[in-house]
Amino acid sequence: MSQGLSISILGGGSAYTPGLVQGFINKSKDVPLDRLVLMDIDGHKLDTVGHVVRHMLETALPKCELRLTTDRDQAIRNTDFIICQIRVGGLQSRHIDESIPIKHRVVGQETTGPGGLAMALRTIPVMVEIAAEIQEKNPRAWLINYTNPTGLVAEAIMKTSDIRHISICDEPMVLQESLGAFLRVPPERLFFDYFGLSHLAWARRVFLQGVDILPQLKDTVEHTPLEKIESLFGEEVLKDPKVRTELRNTLRIFRETGMLPSPYLQYYWFTDEILEQQIRSGRTRAQEVMQLEQVILDECRKAAAGKRPFEALRGGKRHADMMVGMLGAIADDTREVFIVNTTNRGALPELPYDKIVEVPAVVDARGAHPLAMGTMPVQVRGLIQAVAAYEELAVEAALAGSYGLALDALSCHPLVPSRKLAKSILDDYMAAHGESLAYLK
Repeated sequence: MSQGLSISILGGGSAYTPGLVQGFINKSKDVPLDRLVLMDIDGHKLDTVGHVVRHMLETALPKCELRLTTDRDQAIRNTDFIICQIRVGGLQSRHIDESIPIKHRVVGQETTGPGGLAMALRTIPVMVEIAAEIQEKNPRAWLINYTNPTGLVAEAIMKTSDIRHISICDEPMVLQESLGAFLRVPPERLFFDYFGLSHLAWARRVFLQGVDILPQLKDTVEHTPLEKIESLFGEEVLKDPKVRTELRNTLRIFRETGMLPSPYLQYYWFTDEILEQQIRSGRTRAQEVMQLEQVILDECRKAAAGKRPFEALRGGKRHADMMVGMLGAIADDTREVFIVNTTNRGALPELPYDKIVEVPAVVDARGAHPLAMGTMPVQVRGLIQAVAAYEELAVEAALAGSYGLALDALSCHPLVPSRKLAKSILDDYMAAHGESLAYLK
């Protein structure tokens, strides 16, 4: 790379931002950073996180210019890469997304099922607007999107814009790093035969030096106490009951299928169990994250005041490594393989050619080039195709502003048992979210 990059982060006041900046610091030799713009509509959070980021840069990258702004125009113009990690409506809207389905005895989750539709309907119009601004003001820039629901956002941008963009999720990298830790090998030595949709994907085979290690791993897992497996992930990670439950359910699915699933498969395989847990809890995951975010922002304030060093409690190594690695692969044209959300182009022939899928892809200066993953196992093909149909309808609903298409989308989602129930949930969302969904007619 001949010179340092100019990078902006939309949603720069996020608790993930310091961890992401640490990733740039760690990889500064490969991905040099000359200018960083943090943009957020919440000026208070932006200032809090910005103080910490400024200290980090002054210590590690003193020549890097930092700018804080609430003006999206300043974050779009004159940048090489625009990283987007926004949450339209904030965590309070996420709470609505998750609580309404639970009231109707349907799983409440931010990106899966009804909650994912509500999030998409709020988020897609904003992301389409951002893409249009990038195309008008800075068409040479790359948009690296981390905003959920990632696959649906990518599909909407692909249908409405010609900008250069890649959408990513760190779930595949979490799976890769976790498996590397279990096997005691560097995760980059593992190649995943990985297929599906964002938050609905599987590793069918995992190759180490050309040998599929999943059959041996399955045998090992079946004869290894769960406590020993959990110990590999560290006490700090597993103190979150949600993460511990995800790990245990992922292992249950792996033992039955011999394939490693995305943790989100638990909502489809253990629907009744999870719903009962959510009802008993009396709290949504959004409420738990609100509390966690306050803890992190308090840590940021203390760090900004010099009372203690900052520790990246969210947005740490995995999130940062994938984001920064992706930028480097594009900027340096290194043709590295990442698992990304990209246009299918026949990578999964049982899904539409222009569908956004999550598969390994070669990433270079021209973007992501998906690798052919072939046909999907029949045991999981139907579920993936059903959710793919839901996603297509959801994107169409958001782009057309159509209540009818939104109802069609929710009615065909595997987690929603009837059209009557789908209508009740959608109407409750319309009432609760008010202006943000008023465009649906």
